[in-house]
Amino acid sequence: MGTNYFAKIIPSKKRKKELHDAIEANDFPLINKLKEEMYDSVRMECGEEKIIGGLVHLGKRSSGWKFCWNPNVFVVRQGHLEDTPYGTRIWVEEPSTGKYLYPLTKTGIHDFIFREDVLIYDEYDELQDKEEFWNMALSWGYEEGNEGWDSASYEERHTSYPITGELTDFLKREGYKFTSNTNSDFHSDGLRFAGFTYFS
Repeated sequence: MGTNYFAKIIPSKKRKKELHDAIEANDFPLINKLKEEMYDSVRMECGEEKIIGGLVHLGKRSSGWKFCWNPNVFVVRQGHLEDTPYGTRIWVEEPSTGKYLYPLTKTGIHDFIFREDVLIYDEYDELQDKEEFWNMALSWGYEEGNEGWDSASYEERHTSYPITGELTDFLKREGYKFTSNTNSDFHSDGLRFAGFTYFS
């Protein structure tokens, strides 16, 4: 059993007023659009390189494991249209790029968490003290004589199956080294990150 943690980004006064005005005008399509942009889970807009949403899954603590951070990296497909000799056009894939919500370092995550417009909640909607959350995440799973599991130490005792996909491929191209053959986690700046962005 574990506990997930989330950052909730507080919208600016200007954005809140936009939503208020849409509600007053009973503009349901705009209300839904603004709600998604300000309060739903972060994601990339299809065809754009803009991250929207205000709910960020930070990671999870699980008994016996090192805290697992969500990398919150979004793969941006790259390519171009090319004419063929037959008068048609085809899409030619190019190496994808990534959009990072925060740098995958202690400083990067710390700076994101301690922004004035960010509140930290656990999965039970209990507000967390930022300093206490940060200290817990850095020390979780480290007990005297035990450094907590990651996928490599877990794989030594259990059978696991590899995870593959666009994000895994992108992270490997970025130079991140996964801890085991499963590709389920990697380390950066002493922190353990998941090799995927959707987990609970």
